[in-house]
Amino acid sequence: MDTLLIILIISAAMLCFMAMYDINKTRIRYKLSTLWLLLVILFPVFGPIIYFQLKRRLITPLRK
Repeated sequence: MDTLLIILIISAAMLCFMAMYDINKTRIRYKLSTLWLLLVILFPVFGPIIYFQLKRRLITPLRK
């Protein structure tokens, strides 16, 4: 039981760090990126999942 809990905690932490890295890497407006970072930090499991689901709508398209 303890091993399962440790695996879940490590998985949630990895998901949170991956989301924070991706938020800093992608082209999102500054205010939205700080809002997403707060959401990911405050809700470490559901925040990254919601971010990755809505990511395509948030990215600013490149201008040609």
